[in-house]
This record gives sequence, structure tokens and C-alpha cells, in this order.
Amino acid sequence: MRKHVLVIVLVASLLQFASCSDDHDPKPTVARGAGRVKIVYDDAGIKPENRDVVKQIRDSGVFDRLADRATKTLALPHDLVVKVSDNVPFDDPSTDVEGRTIFWPAGWLNTARMLLAEFVPEVIRDKGVPKAIGAQNFTPDTLNIWANQFILGHELGHALIHQLTIPMTGMEEDSADGFATFFTIIDKETGPNAALGAAVLFDAFAAKKPNVTMEDFSSDHPVVQQRIFNFLSAVVGSDPQKLENSLVTDGYVPKTRAPLSRKEWTQLNYGWWKALEPHIADTYKKEGDAARAQARKDLDEENAVLPGKIKELRRQQSSQ
Repeated sequence: MRKHVLVIVLVASLLQFASCSDDHDPKPTVARGAGRVKIVYDDAGIKPENRDVVKQIRDSGVFDRLADRATKTLALPHDLVVKVSDNVPFDDPSTDVEGRTIFWPAGWLNTARMLLAEFVPEVIRDKGVPKAIGAQNFTPDTLNIWANQFILGHELGHALIHQLTIPMTGMEEDSADGFATFFTIIDKETGPNAALGAAVLFDAFAAKKPNVTMEDFSSDHPVVQQRIFNFLSAVVGSDPQKLENSLVTDGYVPKTRAPLSRKEWTQLNYGWWKALEPHIADTYKKEGDAARAQARKDLDEENAVLPGKIKELRRQQSSQ
């Protein structure tokens, strides 16, 4: 009799477990490892004219900081090497298809800095220093450091998509931009700086080519001007109380876009924490779970007020 009771209890327990399990998506099986993100400066392969700007990037520590954060946060199946050198196969930063190497031409850093050196005085002359950045930081050297931190985040996004086989529901370039925005803004030490620097650098590129061509529209990369507004909108959404006045009031983010900024940021923030959930390192799980839970809370709160924002936006547009 006791055996029959034990069997019945065991079967009931298994059925209850099965029914509970069916209520949730099963955790995906992923390849976990102890891969590290490493920044490698190929001193012998860096041309003399590019050494000063490479030293600026290296001394700033932004590349190493981003690499260390990625290593701490994620259980990568393979090492990821960022090779800074002029002896690389591309003219601009690029990631191999396996997501194990990011090629970073030293000459690219010099090109970007020279472009900013030409562009920054024009902005100061025509519009003044953006309040969100400030005169102390609105310099070619600082903006170049910030912008390349963001671009490294973009390439890291490509590498993670490939190494971790993260499923895509849109263009990979958009997702890589999204990861760069997400991963740099949540850095408590640097915050929105990288996205702001990237917006200025991309604006400098756009100023050199003001006429958008069919090739620009048909590229797998979004049009440069649209990427700029995407970066700035996410920055506003990450901290509206602090950044709305300096970016929206001053006209860098249009008032028609600003009401959606908080939704864009909370969706991006939660989306990437959720996508990375199976790949969070065991030693970072507690912090990752807390960050994901807070991101979901922020998204739910914004979803609750979003209909009112849209209604008000439409009212304003219809009255114009």
C-alpha cells in the first residue's frame, strides 16, 4: 500500500512539475565559457603618424574599460581580440564573421580626429558649444575618444551576435548600434558620453556628404543622419530630467521625437538585458538579474503613460 501511495505522489509531483514547466519558455542551451575581450596594440604595426592618436585612446582607458566590462558581464565561448594596428585588412573598424577578432585600423583613429578638428570650430562658430557636452569636453581629442568608445561598442555588438548566436528580428547594423548605445550608456562612469561623441563624429561625416544618394538609402547601414537622431534620442530617454533641456530645448532632438525617447530607451535597455540573459556570467548573475528586473519595471511604467504622450503629440500636430 505504501509503495502505491509513493508512486501516486511521485507521478503527481512529476505531472505538476511538467505543467509548471509548460507555462514558461525553456531556458535555451548555450555554449558557456571563460572567453575574454582583449585589447591588443600592435606597436610595430602602427605607422608613425598614427602613434599619437593611438596613445590618446590608450591613455584614456576607454577601450580597456569596455573590454573589462564585457568580460566581467558575459560568459563568452571564445576569446575576442581587438587588434589596433595599421596592418589589418580593412580601412575602418570591422569584425570577422566568427566574432573572434575586431580589426581596428590605427589610421581610422587619425582620420576621425582630423575630421573633428575641422568640424568642431565650425559648430562653435555657427551654433555654439552643445550644453550636453560642455566647452571642456567639446574638443577634437575628447570627442574622438568618446566616439571611438561607441564604435568599439558597435563592433562588440557584432561580435556578440555572432559568438552567442543572438537571434535577430531586424538588420544587424541596427542591433549593433543598439548594443553600443545600451552598453555605453549603462556604464556608470562614462554614461552618455560615448553616444554624444558618436553623434558629433557622425554629424561631421554627414556634413562632408550632405546629399543622400541611392547607395546610402539602399545600404545595410542606416542613413548617417538617422543614426545620429537615434543615438541622441536614446540618450534623452536614459535620463529625461537631466538631458531634455540640453538636447530637446536646444533643438538637437526634435520635439516630435522627444516624447518617444523614454520608450525607445527602456525598450532597448530591457531588450538587451533579456537577450543576454542566457549568457550572463555566473559571477555577474545577481547584478544582471537586478538590472534586467529594473529595466522591465522602467519599460512597464513607460508603457503605462505612453498612450497619453502619443495623444498629446497628435493633438499638438493637428493644431499646427
